[in-house]
Amino acid sequence: MKQYLKKRGIIIGIVTFVFVLIPLLALLFTPGQVNFVQGGINAIARPVETGIRSLVSTLERMYTHMHNYDVLEERYEELRDRLSEYERLVRRAAETEEENERLRTLLEFTSETDMHVQIDAYVLTWDASNWTSAFTIDRGAEAGIEVGDPVMTERGEFVGIVRDVGRNWASVQTILDPAVRVGGLMRTGVPAVAEGNFALMQDWQLRLSHVPSGEVPLLNDTITTSGLGGVIPPGLIIGRIVHVSLEDTGVTYYAIIEPTADLSRLVQVFIVQHIEPEEAEDE
Repeated sequence: MKQYLKKRGIIIGIVTFVFVLIPLLALLFTPGQVNFVQGGINAIARPVETGIRSLVSTLERMYTHMHNYDVLEERYEELRDRLSEYERLVRRAAETEEENERLRTLLEFTSETDMHVQIDAYVLTWDASNWTSAFTIDRGAEAGIEVGDPVMTERGEFVGIVRDVGRNWASVQTILDPAVRVGGLMRTGVPAVAEGNFALMQDWQLRLSHVPSGEVPLLNDTITTSGLGGVIPPGLIIGRIVHVSLEDTGVTYYAIIEPTADLSRLVQVFIVQHIEPEEAEDE
């Protein structure tokens, strides 16, 4: 069989060429048939060309979209930065206005008192301990602050006493701290002692003790500093009485005071220094 195929293979190939390929070639090169073949090729090529054009158009739109997205993202970042800057300026303007208002209030208060020297400072941090009520301010010895200086708000509300001083910082113990005791004066002119109390400190309150025998503190009475001792100037507002009760002895009374100064929201405070008599004469 193999030998037969070998012998007859050439003949079969020649016959196939003559009867199949030659007519096909003749068909291709016959003028009347060229258009038919070309039409077949075009029929196949047109959908391919259309598909390629559609793909190119889609890719162009995608590129344009991505390019526009990058431009928009860039613009968004630019606008966000500008908005942040505007917000910062608005906050700064509000803070400046609040500071100016505090200074105007301070000027009105000091114009009616003998307190002439005030050092302004901002609250930096609060002491994290549960055993004390204190905060740190951003001014210190370089600004003239000394240990024992009284601290108040712009409205003349007593805040506390400077307990420690660094070069450009100071620590202030508030009137709630158990270590702070100042002379207080009731509206009737009766002296007493306003002092921090550990139990009351947790409720942002302090105690009015050493009320003279026979005197009864009045609810809602305003307690101010007496100025006794010469360290704390007189007239600073400590707070108002919210509770009155008998001492354990059953003879004298004590009271609980709620500070007038909102200690939990302090931003700026003022350190008060008395002018000595000789300094006042020089002025």
